[in-house]
Amino acid sequence: MNTKALSANIVNGAKMVFLKKGYAATNVEDIVKAAQISEREFDDSFNSLEEVGLKVLQSYRQELKKQLKKYEENDNPRQRLSMFLDSYFDDAERLAKEGCPVFSLYYDVRNMGNALTETAVDILEIQHKWIDEQFIIMLKTESGVDQGDRLMSAICGLTMLAKLTGNAQMFKNQIIQLRSWIRSM
Repeated sequence: MNTKALSANIVNGAKMVFLKKGYAATNVEDIVKAAQISEREFDDSFNSLEEVGLKVLQSYRQELKKQLKKYEENDNPRQRLSMFLDSYFDDAERLAKEGCPVFSLYYDVRNMGNALTETAVDILEIQHKWIDEQFIIMLKTESGVDQGDRLMSAICGLTMLAKLTGNAQMFKNQIIQLRSWIRSM
């Protein structure tokens, strides 16, 4: 396996373990097992658990930016927000079973005061800023950020509630309500 493929394999293994156990309860051996590699291969690719955690978060940030860029292809901010919510709707079963990987990692690393914290915060700020921008464009006012705050907090709360209850249908129903709320503006 080449270096790039090995690194990607380790990051994917770490994503699975972090989602299942949380960052604080994860050790290098867990990632090695999930990635089905040797500890030496891990050590050749990463210097620490924190370094692989940072790569995981950077991967999530890149995925988010790519997703938001795809939504930007649509000229209508209302449609962009609907597409954004559709992605949560489509992912409801996994979110109810496993929770949101970014929110989970954020909660695990938020008080560490290091690059992990900064990157996790950055991901959520990118999402929040993008949502705010859609409301500002749609409502033609800077006060649209209040609506963005409401949507961001609703999504955060719903993903936690879906994980807590394991109820994907409740989550989907609430996403439908959020889409209706946005379409009514």
